[in-house]
Amino acid sequence: MKRIIILCTFMLILIQGANIEAAQSITVENPKTQIKAGKSYTYKAVLDTGEDITWSVSNKNKAMITQNGKFTAKKAGKVVITASCGDISESIRVTIKPKKIVAIDAGHQARGDSSTEPIGPGSSVKKAKVAAGTSGVVTKVPEYKLTLAVAKKLKKELVNRGYKVMMIRKSNDVNISNKERALKANRTSDICIRLHADGIGNSSVAGASALYPSKSNKYVGKLSSKCQRLSEAVLSEMCNSSGARKRGLSQRDDLTGTNWSTIPVTLIEMGFMTNPEEDRKMQTESYQKKLAEGMAEGVERYFEGKN
Repeated sequence: MKRIIILCTFMLILIQGANIEAAQSITVENPKTQIKAGKSYTYKAVLDTGEDITWSVSNKNKAMITQNGKFTAKKAGKVVITASCGDISESIRVTIKPKKIVAIDAGHQARGDSSTEPIGPGSSVKKAKVAAGTSGVVTKVPEYKLTLAVAKKLKKELVNRGYKVMMIRKSNDVNISNKERALKANRTSDICIRLHADGIGNSSVAGASALYPSKSNKYVGKLSSKCQRLSEAVLSEMCNSSGARKRGLSQRDDLTGTNWSTIPVTLIEMGFMTNPEEDRKMQTESYQKKLAEGMAEGVERYFEGKN
């Protein structure tokens, strides 16, 4: 009889313990598992005991969450958010989707390629696959090194703003034709920014400009308006940020890397490497950072439709 009483008591304790544990579970209501960078969502959690719940996020560089459960996505990637109270917790895996995908084409490469390719789909006109580019009149730095240096800074700035970036090239020792660059960008990206620097016989000429296709371009004329809007946004913000003289927009229909595009594209001439002052500035980390910050702001402006 004593054994039966002890056994019943033990079972009752187990049942009560289980009920207490069940009563102290945290329930997250309508949890979102996918959020776009730059967006917010307020999570709500319920604890049966009515005690306060603490919120945390696994990676504060990618997202933040307040103690009211307001989650703000910053960078694309994956994070875990946790609602906790003492030893009890409930976690949710959240995927942060990028705002958009931006292709960055750092113009030129260590060695030019003089073999030719059509300047557009079905064209009988051909140009060199990759020109050699210019170089600094004072610094002697080649254009291909400058464009990649700025491209890397632009990538960092865009990623910090919630974009995904596809780099057409990540090093100088490559051989990627202008047509191949455009096709690579077309496959994954929403827009493409082509980075270049100018060169001319007159060393007094300075300033930045942007090139885009005209409406009469038989390859990408239908993209002209979007390319113009992208060019204006990126060039204006870059000049505002860096203090560079804005030379304006120019229509060009002979650019292979533009003519093979199926997405809005702009070619940014960041300045003249044949101008001594501009050449020196473009080789400084601080100026390159200003160029990148301005271009990233221009991308934001374009996608927000603020032109």
